[in-house]
Amino acid sequence: MYVGREMFHEVADRETARRIFASTVVRVEMETHSYCNRRCSYCPNVAGDRLFNEPMPADIWETVIGGLQEIDYAHHLVLNYYNEPLADRSILDRLREARARLPKARLMIYSNGDYLEPGLVDELAEAGLDYLHVSIHLKREDTYTDLYVVNRMIEISVRMGIPAKIVGLKPGELMIARAPHRRLEIELRGINFNVHGTDRGGLIGDITTAAKRAAPCSFPFAHFVLGFNGMIAPCCHIRSDRPEHAPYVYGNLRDYGSIFQAFTSRPAAAWRRELASARPKLPPCDTCSAGVVDDPQALKVFAAAHQAYVEGQPA
Repeated sequence: MYVGREMFHEVADRETARRIFASTVVRVEMETHSYCNRRCSYCPNVAGDRLFNEPMPADIWETVIGGLQEIDYAHHLVLNYYNEPLADRSILDRLREARARLPKARLMIYSNGDYLEPGLVDELAEAGLDYLHVSIHLKREDTYTDLYVVNRMIEISVRMGIPAKIVGLKPGELMIARAPHRRLEIELRGINFNVHGTDRGGLIGDITTAAKRAAPCSFPFAHFVLGFNGMIAPCCHIRSDRPEHAPYVYGNLRDYGSIFQAFTSRPAAAWRRELASARPKLPPCDTCSAGVVDDPQALKVFAAAHQAYVEGQPA
């Protein structure tokens, strides 16, 4: 992860921005359409404002994929964000194109499993998907139980035609299973979000949150996240199309010449200036428990960078 001076100050020069992006971004998340069929109580989609399907504009998609192709991107590319990726079968075309243009990238999808069937699993694999994460979600207002998660995992296994085997368990908190496939890594995971969830930047008022946070965050240094409409967020816990989070986004990708310049923009640098320190965090990060930098050596690096490039220097 790069924490040099350029990460804390706007870099408008495309070539410099390109070098910085290539040196530090290891996870790109973008949703190819807007729709999610669920309204989980621990997700901002509980508001019911994602029950429409708007595709990502072609020029936004091309700007991202073209930029990643330019640097021969070889890290994680997640083709969803707050949508359900398998609700629209155009995801198969997106995967095929991403695989053809980004042969070294690890293509990933996080799905609720509602649309899975044997044929679709094989199509996803043939399209180039590397990793399918199936999240075990509850019915609205239900309480997490291990029994529900097991039954749901069995249901999804039957739907896929692939038996899943439980490989990890923390009773009442977490269950992990894996389903073998000849070309595709498939993981099923049930999480008690009342224990391990976050309030998604304050959008989920009744979820248990962390104590007031001071620890630095790694996400704005290593992740690039954008919604179906091209709006760019500092991390996946900010929903780029919610009005409550409008002050936190970087703007639209069309506002910049490239993904590289968006990543090194003034708003992006401001987030990193704030989140590199060990000082108490401001909303919406003050109750977040994700992206925590807690390794002693990494903390020293962040502290030194903040002191050298932020303290006493103009933004």
